[in-house]
Amino acid sequence: MKLLTLGAAALLIAGTASAASANAFDVDLSLGYSRLRIDGPGAKDLDKDDGAAIQLAFMGPAPQTPSFRFGFGLELSGYRNDFHVTDTNGFERHRFDQIGMVVPELRIGYYVPIGHFFIEPSIGVGLAIADYSTGHVHRYHHDNNDSYDDIDSDTLRLNAAVHPTLQIGYASDHWAVGLQTSYLYTHLHFKDGIGGDVSELYGGAFFRWSY
Repeated sequence: MKLLTLGAAALLIAGTASAASANAFDVDLSLGYSRLRIDGPGAKDLDKDDGAAIQLAFMGPAPQTPSFRFGFGLELSGYRNDFHVTDTNGFERHRFDQIGMVVPELRIGYYVPIGHFFIEPSIGVGLAIADYSTGHVHRYHHDNNDSYDDIDSDTLRLNAAVHPTLQIGYASDHWAVGLQTSYLYTHLHFKDGIGGDVSELYGGAFFRWSY
């Protein structure tokens, strides 16, 4: 939420520059909050888990209709759930499960200028590459915070993904700032009881460099 506040403040501060042309090639960087949804009774602790995501996009104008934008993007996101279980000997064990996802994609968008501001809806189609792992957390000493992860199971899956995105921003000659939201959907089955429909809801701020 802090990133959303900073993005809104940047829109207000930047009020004297001229709007960027739709003819420019753009590099976008967005940082923000994401929420994971994942099917399966074994994934109930990761379902609705909050995480962080980075989204990159490289877009350029179509030759005859520069308001249409084409390019490619990349998203990286991660989620982790830590919990405790009691083993058969009565000892409490610190365990974790986590998902990391990388999504390279092809993107198409449409740039709509509104004075110094703009709206740009876009959609990406790509490949979701996700790693699900679970294991134990071991501490070097019982009374301190030094620890390391011992992974028991590690499963890699990939499938097609669709990724609609909406940006609202303020544009200058060679840069822009704004707010970004997106929804990513794919289908990934990691193991029995974990996986199925997988989606991410994302919100954050973006910075754009145009050249």
